[in-house]
Amino acid sequence: SVLYRPFYLSLLLIILSSFFPNKAFAQAEIFGFGGYQVSSDVTVSQGEVIVHSNPNYGAAISFEAERGVQAEILWIGQQTTMDLQQNNGITEPLFDIGIHYFQFGVIYDFRQVSVQKVFPFMSFSLGTTLFTPTNGEYSDEWLFSITFGGGGKFYISNNVGIRLQARLLLPLNFSGGGMWCGSGGCGAVVGTWTSFLQADVTGGIFVRLGK
Repeated sequence: SVLYRPFYLSLLLIILSSFFPNKAFAQAEIFGFGGYQVSSDVTVSQGEVIVHSNPNYGAAISFEAERGVQAEILWIGQQTTMDLQQNNGITEPLFDIGIHYFQFGVIYDFRQVSVQKVFPFMSFSLGTTLFTPTNGEYSDEWLFSITFGGGGKFYISNNVGIRLQARLLLPLNFSGGGMWCGSGGCGAVVGTWTSFLQADVTGGIFVRLGK
């Protein structure tokens, strides 16, 4: 069920975190966030697939690797819609789709001293992106992907803070002849994707465990 998918994906992050040593978990940060995600159009043989911009949401768990560096497990989710703008100028609605990023990466804190309450950071991650059409006639698609971005952390107490960031989300190119085809026909017959770029701006609360 689409409604329960965010719950299951958040549960996956928790399960993955159990493989980290207890010492690392003692310095973990749990982060929940929401924001807005925009997309570039995708060129296909019939024209342009328009992936509409929409709010996104997600969760992350990060662990102290060394001073100023954290390893992070990250999930980003978005529910949106797609249209096909045909070469003849006619726009055809396609279907609703979920876009989910599963990533593992690093965060570099630019923190001068440990007591500093406000500081910038940069992030990089790699993993996979799942495209899930809500129409059951069409299959899911997986792509390798990377993200990178930056932002700021603002501690409001010793263990609680606000994290704001902007990110580029890059599913990597691929080619194929039958993406999103089902028993009712093809939503969009894809010959080769051009570069598909997404970006988001998000914010949320993080809680740091331990001291």
